[in-house]
Amino acid sequence: MKLRQKIVISTLLLFMAVFTGANILTIENNCKLSFNRILQQARDEQESISSGIEQYVWAEGEKNGGDARYLNAVMEYLDSRVNTQGTALEILAEDRVLYSTLDFKQPVTVKANYIGRMAEYSRQEIDGKEYLILSSFFPLKDTQIRNLFFVDISGIYADRAQQYAFFLRLAAVTLLLLAAGLFLLTGRLTKTLRLLTASVRKIGEGNYRERIQIKAKDEAGELADSYNKMADAIESTVEELKRKNQEQQRFTDNFTHELRTPLTAVVGYADLLRSTSGDEEYVQELGECIFREGKRIERLSEVMMDLIFVRRHTFDMEPCDAGELLRQSVMAYEPAAAKAGLRLETELPEKPVMIFGKKELLLAMFGNLLDNAGKASDTGGRIWIRLREEGGFVTAEVEDEGRGIPEEEQSRIFESFYQVDKVRNRKNNGVGLGLSLCADIAGIHEAEIKLASRVGKGTLMTIRFPCYKEVTKAM
Repeated sequence: MKLRQKIVISTLLLFMAVFTGANILTIENNCKLSFNRILQQARDEQESISSGIEQYVWAEGEKNGGDARYLNAVMEYLDSRVNTQGTALEILAEDRVLYSTLDFKQPVTVKANYIGRMAEYSRQEIDGKEYLILSSFFPLKDTQIRNLFFVDISGIYADRAQQYAFFLRLAAVTLLLLAAGLFLLTGRLTKTLRLLTASVRKIGEGNYRERIQIKAKDEAGELADSYNKMADAIESTVEELKRKNQEQQRFTDNFTHELRTPLTAVVGYADLLRSTSGDEEYVQELGECIFREGKRIERLSEVMMDLIFVRRHTFDMEPCDAGELLRQSVMAYEPAAAKAGLRLETELPEKPVMIFGKKELLLAMFGNLLDNAGKASDTGGRIWIRLREEGGFVTAEVEDEGRGIPEEEQSRIFESFYQVDKVRNRKNNGVGLGLSLCADIAGIHEAEIKLASRVGKGTLMTIRFPCYKEVTKAM
């Protein structure tokens, strides 16, 4: 059973239980109040009759000088009274009926030894009608007179039956209206859940772009907003996993390709060397080729090990002087720059510029950036190394005036094994992992690495670190 049906049915059952109980109590209470009102009126009327008889008989006895005629006086007094509609009266002296307006046989049996003016009452059905019967005694001369007073109360129970019939009709109409209202209301209230269920089902089928469009400002709207945020996070995670899976696949494919090329060359040159004899110059040339390709495999292995090490390990950070690390990196690269005919120009602050990091990783990153700038530059070119502190960040820049990178290839420059100029990089013994390693190292230091490049103008690499004092505040 669906939630909507459960809400409708349970609400209807609860309403009918409360509604029915309240109406039954109201009807029965009205009936009881009417009965008590008639009972009190009947008692007052009966007492009035008994008192009137006593006074009339006493007055007649005084007038006539005795009590011989008192029984006749009783009948004279009662004949003079106007009978109330719906009532009947019977007066008995011992077992003899003195007066009666009954049109049916009197069914009341009263204990013979009962004496008292307080009326006993009972309710009996006589000839298809409900009667309230009051029985009381009062003394007259030396005789106990019994006063039986009958009141037709069929109207009370007829009214009660009519009220129950009206209640049943009212309950039926109310139930239908309430059911219709609840059906519409619960449909609106559970709309969010239905949309949520459908959306979850679509996400389970792989449609991660599904969202719920509800602009309500109540709990339903909050639920829809929370769900949409969760769906955004799921979609983002799935897309990130897809991207990483694609990157991993490209990484594997590229690594296999990069490794196969020098291995094929080594095997081919070794086979030629094995079958060649006598020509020392040719043998020397083959040996040089094998050595060159072997060094390429060695370089590939070293960079791969560095990349795996960076990605799989955590590092203990410490305060570092970024300016000093850049100076060390420049000094280490100066021999290669001199050999390539490049000029290095530095703009480093004299005072320490502190960042929070791992020195060995930062030296590797700066070294790779300088190496890439050198490979992209022609003889006589310049490379600028700058460092500055501003706005709570430390910015390091390595800029060259080399060949630059086409705009369509800039988005992939940090991918593993990606090389803009594959031919030139092979000559420089490059494997396309330097910038990928730099991006990983920047990520470890919570730094932002950016590239700006124009073909024929050069490339600017920017790394933006949080200041050491800002890091300590956050900690």
